[in-house]
Amino acid sequence: MLNTRRELARNVGTELIALEELVDGALVGLAAVQSTAIAGRRAAKLPLHTGQEALEQLAGAMPALIAVRKAIHDAHLTFRAVQDDMRVGPISYGDYGDTPRETVPMGGAEAAPVLTLVDAAA
Repeated sequence: MLNTRRELARNVGTELIALEELVDGALVGLAAVQSTAIAGRRAAKLPLHTGQEALEQLAGAMPALIAVRKAIHDAHLTFRAVQDDMRVGPISYGDYGDTPRETVPMGGAEAAPVLTLVDAAA
């Protein structure tokens, strides 16, 4: 049963990491399209308003992608709690990220937090 739980945790983690990479890739791609369009307009010596509507549409997509990224990160943290509830220990994916355990070794000694969540006072 423990092996089944470990496999489940590993499979979900692998899928989440792949999804996180896709969303980050979409954000990078969105920025690249905007940059290419602006640089191309300048190089072609076109009027400033050229492509403005498209740039506005792309800019509107950015907050949506950021919201998706946050939701996936929150889900990752929630799945981590499920993993803990199943009594399955941490699973290494070969790197140090902010979601799996939020720590990174310091000079081969103790671990130090690399992500701190702070609630803003309203």
